[in-house]
Amino acid sequence: MKLKLLICILVALSATACLRAPETIKDVSDLQQNHLAYLLDLTKSKELITAAEQIRLDEDFNSIYFSVWHQREPFYALTAAVNIDSRKFAVNFGFGENKRKHTREWYEKLLQNAALEDYPNARYPAITVRNTSLRSLPTLRPHFSSPDGDSDGWPFDNLQRSAVAGNTPIFVCHLSADKTWALVETCFTFGWMPVSDFGRVDGLFMQKWEAGRYAVITRDQTPIFYNNGQFGLKSSLGYMFPLIRETPDKMEIFVAAMSIFSDYAVMKKGYVAREAAAVKPLRLTSLSAVKIANEMIGEPYGWGGLYGNRDCSSMTRDFFAVFGIWLPRHSEDQVKEAGRYINLSGIPPEQKEKIILEKGIPYLTLLWRKGHVMLYIGGQNGQALIFHNIWGIRTKDLRGQEGRKIIGQAVITTLRPGRELRSFDDQSGDLLTHIAGMSILAP
Repeated sequence: MKLKLLICILVALSATACLRAPETIKDVSDLQQNHLAYLLDLTKSKELITAAEQIRLDEDFNSIYFSVWHQREPFYALTAAVNIDSRKFAVNFGFGENKRKHTREWYEKLLQNAALEDYPNARYPAITVRNTSLRSLPTLRPHFSSPDGDSDGWPFDNLQRSAVAGNTPIFVCHLSADKTWALVETCFTFGWMPVSDFGRVDGLFMQKWEAGRYAVITRDQTPIFYNNGQFGLKSSLGYMFPLIRETPDKMEIFVAAMSIFSDYAVMKKGYVAREAAAVKPLRLTSLSAVKIANEMIGEPYGWGGLYGNRDCSSMTRDFFAVFGIWLPRHSEDQVKEAGRYINLSGIPPEQKEKIILEKGIPYLTLLWRKGHVMLYIGGQNGQALIFHNIWGIRTKDLRGQEGRKIIGQAVITTLRPGRELRSFDDQSGDLLTHIAGMSILAP
């Protein structure tokens, strides 16, 4: 009897092992996760846009990037928007990093410190002196919708609006009651930022910073050093700095740092390794596009830029920044406000993919479904291929419980990743079915 019971247990365990979900999805394991593998020799030197058009786009980029230094009032952070953003948490206090529910007192203290009754009380230009974030409330503590779960618990901190690179121009709209937080605007959105993360700038600083050429970082986790050899800032792909001069082994740049005497930023001379940067904009060819994309392949997913990582829209934004093409921060805005938009909603999946293959320009076309943006990189065996930083594939078990098959990184896939999974949710998980539009960023 005991022997039969043991055999039954072993059979059950064996069956469970056979049904165990694979470590990764088939697209990621079967498709080469190397952009060079999809580049034909004949197209390596192909220019994706003309030099003249790229210069024009880069000028537009710089104009938008520095626009915050030339405004006198909030642009994104209008009073109504700020109030809505801060008060939406009153209906759900959420959970903290300890998985315990936040209290009303926690929320009311944050709102009191925000001191929005006299908003805006600052209005001056500044620049970030370190890598930082924009928050929906003046705190670094998280707000999760659930203590657990694949899509509403960690890492989806509802207070995280976006990461902001060091040495980014900002407009300071408002200071908190305790003067340790500021509500600021970048060229793409607004949010709360620690006062210690930026310094004020005057007219002379802005004039010098905006003049001349720029170096753009082309490699992630690149250290910036001051001329005395002291470490200055950890930069990543897409960061830009005023360029002083080039040498065979480095690019000399200006770096913004905090003054030790005041709340103003000062300009220091520094340098970055030559192989980790380029004169902005880097010429956009098929070869340069795949090289930049390869710098981000396999990188971890980072909701709102948390932990120095990227989500789907920050990946596409940083990719195109290297080439001087400006994109908004939000995925839907990227597709609808930049380039030539093509509406794909309501079109059958097979016909939709055919349109993408016919009209899409590899590495110059964005695809979008609600909440997710992807970079079209070409076709293989009649299927469109995309590069995207994705959290996971939507799944549903036999009980109807929704979940995610976590991918959690930047990968190359087809438009139907994860379709081989037993728990694949064909209603909401199929990317191709839900793609609503595409944008071609060429003129």
